[in-house]
Amino acid sequence: MIGRMLGNRYEILEKIGEGGMAKVYKAKCHLLNRIVAIKILRPEFAADENFVKKFKRESQAAASLSHPNIVGIYDVGQEGDIYYIVMEYVKGRTLKELIRENGGPLEVKRAVEIASQVCRALDHAHKNKIIHRDIKPQNILVTDEDVVKVTDFGIARAANGATITYTGDVIGTAYYFSPEQAKGSIVDERTDIYSLGIVLFEMLTGKVPFEGDSPISVALKHIQEDILPPSRLNEKVPEELDKIVLKATQKDPNLRYQTASEFLKDLDTFLKNPKDLKFEEKDFEKTKVMPSREAEELKRAALKREREKKRKEIRKKVGIVLLVLLLLASLSYGTVYVLNNFFKVNDVVVPNVVGLSLSQASKVLSEHNLKMEISEERYSDKPENTILEQDPPQGALVKPGTTVYVVISKGRQMVIVPNVIGRDYLEAKNVLENAGLKVNIIENYNEQYQKGYVFDQNPRYGVQVEYGTTIDVYVSKGPKPSIVPNVVNMNLDEAKASLESAGLTLGKVIYKEADNVPENTVLEQSVPPDTEVQKGSPIDLIVSKLPQNSLQQQTKNVIINLPNKDGPMKVEVYVIQDGQKNLVYSGEHTSSDSPLTVPVTAHKGKAVIEVDIDGQVYSRVEARF
Repeated sequence: MIGRMLGNRYEILEKIGEGGMAKVYKAKCHLLNRIVAIKILRPEFAADENFVKKFKRESQAAASLSHPNIVGIYDVGQEGDIYYIVMEYVKGRTLKELIRENGGPLEVKRAVEIASQVCRALDHAHKNKIIHRDIKPQNILVTDEDVVKVTDFGIARAANGATITYTGDVIGTAYYFSPEQAKGSIVDERTDIYSLGIVLFEMLTGKVPFEGDSPISVALKHIQEDILPPSRLNEKVPEELDKIVLKATQKDPNLRYQTASEFLKDLDTFLKNPKDLKFEEKDFEKTKVMPSREAEELKRAALKREREKKRKEIRKKVGIVLLVLLLLASLSYGTVYVLNNFFKVNDVVVPNVVGLSLSQASKVLSEHNLKMEISEERYSDKPENTILEQDPPQGALVKPGTTVYVVISKGRQMVIVPNVIGRDYLEAKNVLENAGLKVNIIENYNEQYQKGYVFDQNPRYGVQVEYGTTIDVYVSKGPKPSIVPNVVNMNLDEAKASLESAGLTLGKVIYKEADNVPENTVLEQSVPPDTEVQKGSPIDLIVSKLPQNSLQQQTKNVIINLPNKDGPMKVEVYVIQDGQKNLVYSGEHTSSDSPLTVPVTAHKGKAVIEVDIDGQVYSRVEARF
């Protein structure tokens, strides 16, 4: 795999980790020239079509999450039988590795700060209707600066729907299972709160609260046994923190923190002033042991192999029964008819439940002596909890008590529009598409953003929209160019004003003798009219002056002592004569050009010579020509 290029874009550099469902590689994105992490599904999961569908769908939903404490998902792709997720590369280590390296409990303040950051990540995810379902130290990354990043949102959800249910085994990390997960019940956001409580317990004590010989035995303890206060194992843990951990890990979800923000509030209060924490007695009701029936279900899972042996014995008995039936075949037709009718169980015709609500379908199937089980939840245009598919189909003949598996609608998929303002347009397009949104690029001029960067979007970020909505992305073409005006035949003052109103500057002014043309008339310009140029560009002009042999004109050299200042300065020389003020020289100079000699031409008689520097009057002298 090392050296392989995925999607003609991601070059695999090295393997950096692996888990039960995937291997993780460090890679380079050649399109955006950055380092990323790529998680590649193991072949046994990639071969499971249902798992792959759910994996893609949930990974795309998780890609919509944008939070500093969540590992960002950039891309989800497939190449042949390889399915992969491209993620933010986090330089650091897992919380599990951190606990092991520490060789025991973490310092109390540090443990609470880490838990607070995980809480912030969960709060953001839960508000976007995404449950992690597999919060454990292995899925929590910690940088050298103690910045926490939670990973594996997409895989956790896909595994919950496919792998665990499909195999019938309790797999994954049972040490952090909530009681409702251990029972295989429907879970909500509070399952993540329980798991984070277990993680906090481990950070404070250096060990998990329950251990066992198998996942089944650990799961049973989560259902039936109380969790000890962490202070029993680490005397440095204050009583207030004991209460926080115990409230988060209540067996009954209704007694836990109901939201991640509630959990976070108590953690932050503990860091500021533990004495401000307030708990009610009901928060710590004695844990109720789950009914033995539920425990038995888990025990029966552990006895699966023994049941297989019994099934083999039953098959032997079935063989004997078949032999008896063969003997019965020799009986008269009437005898066989009687026996058949005696043992026959009437089949049931499966009714159509597609299009019905979940409650309606359950009622219809119950009336036909059939059971119902939800096999999949899927986003669709149909209202939430509407039956989309059923198996067996309508009209099939089945035995009474048969389970009809249904696919139900989750309603229209809604996503939170991520913020792409300030991103390169290719990266912005990738982020939006990974969130399940379409992109419409609109290019426009913008003074504040470089060319190729997003300066606006519609709808704005943070808005909830339907999956597949088109987002208008406004990409900068850079500052709007200026159109060069036509200043030929204008006098120099008019030409200067026209250029400045167009966002341009007057460049060099070159004088050229011209007959039959008024003095200071623009003869030529350096850039043709209607040309697009960058705003602020200088435009050079060739301006008329009277011929040297004209008896009406005299020329004198004006010597200008330039001020001592840094950088270039714009020097303009005007002749004020007969009530008119005419620009006779314009150019850029530095103090090193001092003294500056400028030839000035004027009519015979008195005139005032005005020198302006950077638009301000520098000197005025009277001269005689």
